[in-house]
Amino acid sequence: MRTPAKVLSSDIDPSDDPNRLSRKMGPSTPALVTDRVFEGDCLRRLDTDNKIVVGNAGDHPLVLQLFAEAYQTQLAEDFQSRLDEPSYEPSDRLLLKHGKSLIGHVQVSKLFGWFQGQRCPIARLQDFLTLPEYRSAALDGALLETAEGIALDEGSILALVRTERPEWLSLHGWSRCRGLGHTRANTRAILTHFDTPSHNIRRSKTTLEVRAWRHFELDALQRIYGQLSTNMWGALHRSLENWQWLAGRRAHDQILIALANKTRKSSRLSDMKLAHVGAETPEDGPPQCKSTNVVGYAVIRDSCIVEMLTLPGYSRARTLLVERACRDAIDHDHHFVSLHTPASDPMHELLVAAGGSWIGDGATTTGTWMMKLLAPNRWIKRFYTVLHERAREADIPRPLEIDFTIGNIGQQLTLTRRSSRLEEKARTSQAQLCCDWHTFQDLLTSNLTFPEAVAEGRLIASHDSVLQTLAALFPPKLFWQSPFSLLRL
Repeated sequence: MRTPAKVLSSDIDPSDDPNRLSRKMGPSTPALVTDRVFEGDCLRRLDTDNKIVVGNAGDHPLVLQLFAEAYQTQLAEDFQSRLDEPSYEPSDRLLLKHGKSLIGHVQVSKLFGWFQGQRCPIARLQDFLTLPEYRSAALDGALLETAEGIALDEGSILALVRTERPEWLSLHGWSRCRGLGHTRANTRAILTHFDTPSHNIRRSKTTLEVRAWRHFELDALQRIYGQLSTNMWGALHRSLENWQWLAGRRAHDQILIALANKTRKSSRLSDMKLAHVGAETPEDGPPQCKSTNVVGYAVIRDSCIVEMLTLPGYSRARTLLVERACRDAIDHDHHFVSLHTPASDPMHELLVAAGGSWIGDGATTTGTWMMKLLAPNRWIKRFYTVLHERAREADIPRPLEIDFTIGNIGQQLTLTRRSSRLEEKARTSQAQLCCDWHTFQDLLTSNLTFPEAVAEGRLIASHDSVLQTLAALFPPKLFWQSPFSLLRL
């Protein structure tokens, strides 16, 4: 159960918070705490009528009613299934109340994300909403600030949200995640594009097959996801319990798997057993035994491929999975297929070549992904091994010190052979790099494109060598999180 004492309110001295950098440099939220006498589960009393409280199991009917009113759809089945999520706690919900009425909600989910081999604690703000008639900068800002404070106090370094209000969140220090979206193409055009001589030749030599998965193969899916997600940028860590929950809630229509048939020579004991039962031995050698190995999978919802991963060396499996998804879509009278894999997936280019188009997440009804770095100093400290490897590959001499000016705040990035740290220092006119909070946040999270930022004047360096060093230490990365766990029933 969360305790009110952990929440950072506006009347607390910010110097007591060692991770206050994002608060100091980012756009501020209005001070709204008028009374710090907590009442039961009350976290913040905003005024005489409005307060923010910690949720409990008894609030679930009210939350469901709020969702139905806000989303204008029935979500009872989906809501019930999410209560069984392995890491869920009723106290993860923060509720905005007007008197006894529930008018706002946000769920602070504690997760772990993979960033190029580093496992990082993150928080995802789910179902952040306020009823339209009560929506205001004061109430929404207070709910957002409270959620950020709780996420930071509970150890999260990065916060994520999928929202339909990106402009408003940007005013509060949040940045849009680059490169998120999906490709949409006609099913028959895809099959025609794949039906080329080169594809046919490769198909005749392949030993791959695609079929629907079986529940005992869940460990294989976990193994593939675990092997590939660790080197992605933003993919969530999934335990076996998470996989069991995802498979059991049935928000997807089917899961397809790609199997590689491997041929291996049998042992002498196996030969004796085969001979004993009358097995025939081929003339060119001992009997051959076939085994299958899962090398890839695709999660399908309607005509959407919401997640598809294949092991290295089995790129052909991706084509077979997409072909099967297209044929199944045609059987269900769907004329288009959409692919929601990372933007770096070459399959997007193949679908575009087949006449498809890339659709950014800002153009969809599901919302825009945004991020906020809650503790920049802890982020830099945690990513020491990544920064050390990048510096070694780029032959960057160490110790290295780079002075930043972010608004009215001075910061110094220090990278040695044994540590990396970000420390506040007095602002000087000799800073090597000047930028605003959003640009600084995007830089540290590899969410920044350097040429664009320099051309727009958002990134001003004292010398080109400083930009070259930062480009090597913080190369642009494309953030990705699978929509699998966010599917509605």
